[in-house]
Amino acid sequence: MKQRLWTEDQAVKYPSGRRGIIYRLFKLYVRLAHSVYYRKIYFIDKENMPEDAPLMVVSDHQNSLNDALALVLAINARGRRKIRAIARADAFEFPVFGTIFRGIGIMPAFRLMYQGISSLSNNGDTFLKTYHELLNNGTVIIYPEAGHQDRRWLGRFSYGYLRLAFEAAEKSNFEKEVFIMPSCNHYSDYMNIREDILIKFGEPVSLKPYYQMYREKHRTAQREVNETVRSRVAELMLNITDLDNYDAIDFLRNTYGIKYARSNGFNPGRLPEKLLADKQFFKHLDTLKTSGQNDEVQQVYDDAAFLNSNIRELKINDSSFDRQPSCIRIAGEILLFAALFLPYLFAIISTALVVYPPKLINRRIKDEMLHGTISLILSVLVTIPLLNIILFFSVWSISGSIPITLAYLVCLPFMFIFVISYDKVWKRFRERLRFYNLRKAGRLAELCGIRTRIHESLNKLLNLRKEYI
Repeated sequence: MKQRLWTEDQAVKYPSGRRGIIYRLFKLYVRLAHSVYYRKIYFIDKENMPEDAPLMVVSDHQNSLNDALALVLAINARGRRKIRAIARADAFEFPVFGTIFRGIGIMPAFRLMYQGISSLSNNGDTFLKTYHELLNNGTVIIYPEAGHQDRRWLGRFSYGYLRLAFEAAEKSNFEKEVFIMPSCNHYSDYMNIREDILIKFGEPVSLKPYYQMYREKHRTAQREVNETVRSRVAELMLNITDLDNYDAIDFLRNTYGIKYARSNGFNPGRLPEKLLADKQFFKHLDTLKTSGQNDEVQQVYDDAAFLNSNIRELKINDSSFDRQPSCIRIAGEILLFAALFLPYLFAIISTALVVYPPKLINRRIKDEMLHGTISLILSVLVTIPLLNIILFFSVWSISGSIPITLAYLVCLPFMFIFVISYDKVWKRFRERLRFYNLRKAGRLAELCGIRTRIHESLNKLLNLRKEYI
């Protein structure tokens, strides 16, 4: 077979090496913004990553560009690896965003289903950069599902990532051992700010044992590797395959699933443990459904779907059924909100330019999975720098003191966190207040009965220990 070798002119066109000081400062700024945007960030099993070897990281895709950013920060926490990520080409349509994405190592991928067949010829430059990074022991992040999913399940993998990986190995005369690294991104909540995120890495798959097969049958080698990689990604993540009952299962894992987690020795307050508990919970129910207890499990799902629908319509929270609010507690919370209102007002005036523009833009975007990306990217690239410039000159002109001005700017991230936390607690309080009024009016009796039936059925099906019932 004729080898397509890496040529000297291509190596000159795509030089390797460390980034400049501006890039490193920008990366530090993005990392700080990312740590403010999310409450807790977990990097799990990073030690699985091979050192000084070509590495292609493959992940599920459930939150648009936030997925890629989280992976870049996870892999390059100490700046030891040069990383590129491949993203859908339509993310580059805004010229400013496109320039910045390319500058930080994100490359566009033109796909048939999104840009049409005529656009595929534009992928040549991205392919060459990918080969170069891999052959120089770099890291390339790619999402084989092509588009992001809107639920916690794993879609079909295209073979494009394996074509790139095998061709990179081929350009080295199969002397380089290329690795495929399965990973997953998992969120406590996709939509809201100040939630938790988890990036978990699995065991890498070496392509070296498949080189001979690839020489003889390209497609067979790609198919076998793809099955292995996809199964490992599915094992890492919460993959709810019963899509017909998805909403009911998702509701149950966030309600009854808290009790289930504690019963099985998990701490539901820590996202890594909650992920393990949720995976076990779904697997248990799915096994029961396919082993002769389909009717009982399906009845639970039907009841959960009905309960979830009514809870959403009434704008209450399931947790209020267990910790029913009292009049004294509600009065105390009202006093606390009143006491904190003036600090909240000061903080929201100071951070309004960061808090509100993403909300206004997201109202016009139907794909909710893009909302997190809009909020984070817009803040990092536009509103945070603009806000700091405006407030620097405003506070300086009023105070006449540089130290006071700088101290005020340092406090802005904490003000932002306070505003988001206040809004969340206020939302939960309104849900409890509605629950209190509805219960007092006798409008929750039917839902209480259905919820009790769900929990009793699950206790019996899952053999939950009595202390958690």
